[in-house]
Amino acid sequence: MKKLKFLSVTLTSLMLLQACNDDDDKTPPTPEPMLTIVETAAAAGSFNTLVAALEATGLDSTLSDNSQDYTVFAPTDEAFALLGEDAINDLLAAPETLSDILTYHVISDEVPAETAISLAGTKVAMVNEDEVGLSLSGDNLLVNTVTVTSTDIMASNGIIHVIDAVLLPPADMTEPTMNIVETAVDNGGFTTLVSALQATGLDSVLADETSEFTVFAPTDAAFALIDEKTINTLLANPDTLKSILLQHVVSGMSVDSITAFTLNGQSVETASEAMQEIAINTATDMLTFGGANVIIKDLYTTNGIIHVIDAVVVGDVEIPAHESIVEVAIADGNFTTLAGALVSTGLDSVLGDLDNNYTVFAPTDAAFAKLPEGTLDSLTTEQLSDILKYHVLSGTVMSDAAITLAQSDENTTTTVAESSIALSFVDSMLFVNGAKVSSADVMATNGVIHVVDTVILPPSSVDMTDKTIVEVAVADPDNFSTLVSALTTADLVTTLADETKKFTVFAPTDAAFAKLPDGTLDALTTEELSEILLSHVVSDMEIKAIDAYAANGAMLTTESGNTVAVSVDAESGMLMIGGAKVTTTNIETKNGIIHVIDTVILD
Repeated sequence: MKKLKFLSVTLTSLMLLQACNDDDDKTPPTPEPMLTIVETAAAAGSFNTLVAALEATGLDSTLSDNSQDYTVFAPTDEAFALLGEDAINDLLAAPETLSDILTYHVISDEVPAETAISLAGTKVAMVNEDEVGLSLSGDNLLVNTVTVTSTDIMASNGIIHVIDAVLLPPADMTEPTMNIVETAVDNGGFTTLVSALQATGLDSVLADETSEFTVFAPTDAAFALIDEKTINTLLANPDTLKSILLQHVVSGMSVDSITAFTLNGQSVETASEAMQEIAINTATDMLTFGGANVIIKDLYTTNGIIHVIDAVVVGDVEIPAHESIVEVAIADGNFTTLAGALVSTGLDSVLGDLDNNYTVFAPTDAAFAKLPEGTLDSLTTEQLSDILKYHVLSGTVMSDAAITLAQSDENTTTTVAESSIALSFVDSMLFVNGAKVSSADVMATNGVIHVVDTVILPPSSVDMTDKTIVEVAVADPDNFSTLVSALTTADLVTTLADETKKFTVFAPTDAAFAKLPDGTLDALTTEELSEILLSHVVSDMEIKAIDAYAANGAMLTTESGNTVAVSVDAESGMLMIGGAKVTTTNIETKNGIIHVIDTVILD
C-alpha cells in the first residue's frame, strides 16, 4: 500500500532586495507613500463588505499596523454576496464568529504570489491558527476550494491577493465517541451503505479501532440513483460489491478536508488498490472524489474520518449481467415505446449485438408521453433513427464516469449519431442535455442503460445568417416588436447590428414583455432600460444550445455586467436562462445567435 507524505510548511520572513542607483548626479523622484492593507482595500472600491467586516470586528486597526507584515486573501463584494444578505447580516451581528472567519484569510507574513504558488500541495497556517490547503488548477492558485483571481496588490504592511469566494474555517474537531460503522448507523442517512458493508463483512473491518481509515461514504440518495435490480445483483455477488465499496476507502490514514484540498488533481490509492482522483471543481467550489461531490466534510470517528459523497464510485468493477440492452429494455416493461421504435428503425439488431458495447440513455414510456401528441407518427424512419441514436454512446459509461465527465471542463461528448450531447451534474442530479437521469447503471451484457425522464431531442437550429440580429428581430414583428422598440429607445440598435462583432442574445417575445406589470417599461429611464436589455446579451461569443446545456448550474456574465443563471428545469427538461424558459434555440445570424425566451430577465 502506498502512503502519501504530507508536508508541514512554516513560512519564514521574506528578505527584500534594494537596488542602488549608481548615478549619484540624479536625485530620484520621491515615491508616493503606500497605503496600508485596509486603506488599499477601501480605495479599491470592490471590497466594501470586507472593510465593513474588518471595522465591525476591530481588525481594521490590526491590519493598519505598519509594524507587522500580513498577507490577506481578500474576498470581493461579489464573493461575500455569494453568502447571501441574511448570512452577512448575521455575521456582522456576531463579531467573534466573524473575526474567526476574517483571520482565516490572513497570514502573519508577506507572501507574494510566486511563493504561494511554490507552496501548492501543502498546508499553511493562518492567523486564526487553522490551516488552508494550497493547490493549483491549471494556472490558477486555489486556497482550499477558492480561486485567487488577482495577486500581489502591494500595501505598506503587506500584500493582498483577491479571491472569488469567502473562506470558511474548518469545524472544530470534537472528541469522537463512535467508530466509522457506528457513526454511519447513527447518522441514519447511510442505510444502504451499512447494509452493503454488512453483506460483505466490511462492517467488522471498518469498525476496527486498531486501524485508521478515510471513508468517502455515499448517501442513501446516491445509492438510489443506481437501478434497484443492479443493487440486488450486487447484494447477490458480495465479492463484486466488496470491490466497489473498497474503492471508497483509503486505508491506514485519516485524510481531513484541508489535506484533501492540497491533493487537488492527484489520485489516491484506495483499499481496492484502484486509484481514484481527488479534485476541486472550481466552477462550484466543491471537493470531489472519483467525480462525486463531497457534500459533508470531516465527520470524525474513533478510527478515522468520513466524508459524505453524492454518488457511488463504481470504477472499473464489472457487474454481472445476463441479457443484451434490447432484452433488458423489453423485459423491464417501462420501455415499450422505446422498444417499438428500436424495432421499427432496425436499431434493435444494432443494440442487440453482443460484439459491441453501448451506453443508452433510455426514455421511459412516461418520457415519450411528454412529447406533443402525434410527434412520433410525424417522423420518418430516418428522423426517428437519428433521434434514437442521439441517446446512444459507444462503449460502456457507468454513472460515476458520466458524473466525472459532467464535472469536467469538457463535459460534452459525441453520440453514435455523431452529434454533441452535454452532461451536467447539479444538485446531485445527472442531466443529459435537459433530460434527468432517474435511474442509472442498468446492466446488460453489451453495455449499460441509464433511464431518463425526457426524450433527448437534438437542439433545433434556424439558419438566418443572411441577416443581423437586429434584422432578424425586425423581420418578425409578431414576436419581437416590443423588443425592437425597446432597443431603439435605448439606442442599442446600432450595437446589435454591428457585423464586426459576435453576440449571444436571449430575446424576450412580445408575450414575455406583456407579462410585465402595466407601465413597467414606461417608468424606466433610458439607462435603466439599457441595463435590462443588455442583461439579455453576452458579447464576444456565440453560445449554442449545447454549450448552454453544458453550463447547467453556472453563471453567465452579460453585457450589463450582471450575471444570470444557466439551468435546466428538472421536471420539463427545458433550458432556463435567468429564470426564463428558452422556447427556441440556435437562431443563427450574421453576427451571433439568438435564443428566444418567454420571460424578461430583470435580475
